[in-house]
Amino acid sequence: MTSNTIELVEHVRRRLSTHDSVCEIVGPAPEAAIVAAEEALGCTFPPSYRTFLSTFGGIAIPTHLGVVHEFVGVHAAEDATSHEQHLDDVVQRTLRAREERRLGEHLVVVGMGAQYQEWFCLDTNRPSASGEYPVVLFDARDNAVDQQFYDDFGQMLQEVMGFVADNLDQPLD
Repeated sequence: MTSNTIELVEHVRRRLSTHDSVCEIVGPAPEAAIVAAEEALGCTFPPSYRTFLSTFGGIAIPTHLGVVHEFVGVHAAEDATSHEQHLDDVVQRTLRAREERRLGEHLVVVGMGAQYQEWFCLDTNRPSASGEYPVVLFDARDNAVDQQFYDDFGQMLQEVMGFVADNLDQPLD
């Protein structure tokens, strides 16, 4: 995840606040929480997702704005009683999906799609040389992987937030 992506997220957050909408950012997850999530899911997170977690923790935008409306993150243990609790974290979402929808053990839910029961997942069976994983779309209605959407988590965040920013920056008629 690049500094341009971080600036893009901040731009979207500022623009949404002027539209009476919210870009909810959970807040940075500490390294201990990230490691605990990796251990609970039995995988190592790729560099772009780790940077996202340590920078933002998790992000939710209004459902109608993008193909992904929630970038699922990690919550610190001390955040358990905060107002952010209504957003499930990556461990809760993934373990529940594995139990209820037979999500493969190699898939980790990192994004919620705009359509009902569309999950964007890291495919941990397909690491790149840089340690990144592709992001695939899992359609929970069909209990099946639909297709690869992004080369990695950083690309997903960049493209979705870029699309949202472009739409928010259009003049109103």
